[in-house]
Amino acid sequence: MNLKQIEAFVQVARTGSVTAAAARLNATQPAISMRLRELERSIEADLFDRSHRAVRLTPVGRAFLEHAERIHAMTEEALAKFGAARAVTGHIRLGVTETVALTWLPDLVERINTRFPEVAVELGVDLTAGVWNRLNRGDLEVALLPGPVAGPNLECRSLGFIRYDWMASPSLNVPDRLLTPTDLAAWPIITLGRESNLHDVIEAWFRHDEARPRRIDVCNSLGVVASLTMAGLGIAMLPPSIFAGEQRLKTLETSPRLEDLEFVAAYPRNTESPLIRFIVDMAQTVSTFDAAA
Repeated sequence: MNLKQIEAFVQVARTGSVTAAAARLNATQPAISMRLRELERSIEADLFDRSHRAVRLTPVGRAFLEHAERIHAMTEEALAKFGAARAVTGHIRLGVTETVALTWLPDLVERINTRFPEVAVELGVDLTAGVWNRLNRGDLEVALLPGPVAGPNLECRSLGFIRYDWMASPSLNVPDRLLTPTDLAAWPIITLGRESNLHDVIEAWFRHDEARPRRIDVCNSLGVVASLTMAGLGIAMLPPSIFAGEQRLKTLETSPRLEDLEFVAAYPRNTESPLIRFIVDMAQTVSTFDAAA
């Protein structure tokens, strides 16, 4: 029994596939299969039920998995803690929303690449619901998305708060005065789709004044929302930390003021991988969002 065999077993058990485990470990399928067979020979027991097409653990495999995950986690932690981070290999799957992607995500990826040069980062940028669904399916190790996020098997850490303001092109001639939801309802609204947390925030803001916008145009990219707004096709809720310096946009004074939006890092509560916790720590460190609303 050796660490490569333990690692292969843990990854196959987690992903449910030799193919997926091989991809995450940068190895070939035959190499992973050989490690599994050698592990089974060393403990003199079958870990997988091979009578089914899908990967299934035997009762011995399920019992052994608990010990294997602890060994795997302790190995990762020792390698990372004592300066052998280069020896930590594999993939980390991050799901992020576009607000993170447009702000401090490059700094996070650079820090991961520097600290763990043998770890490949797989990035998925999507709307809030898309990131959330992938996390729940087990397709992500870490999700960076707007909160609140809750679940019996999830751990969350705050990444800070970011402000959003209503913005418009000067060409629309929106009045320079305090504007209510009823006032803004006269203009077309441009925003992200219903899968986005931002869409819910906007609907709640208009409901506060019992107002209904005459039209809401949606797309799945914050950058495209900003471009359409600059073109004078409507008004949009955008983060000034990204767009305040854009001359083709002006910030509108509105009442009630929009509440700052909190972002969180979410990951499986039962994870024993110190790599995931290291990366969440990094995300908290590099985040440029405000620590308090």
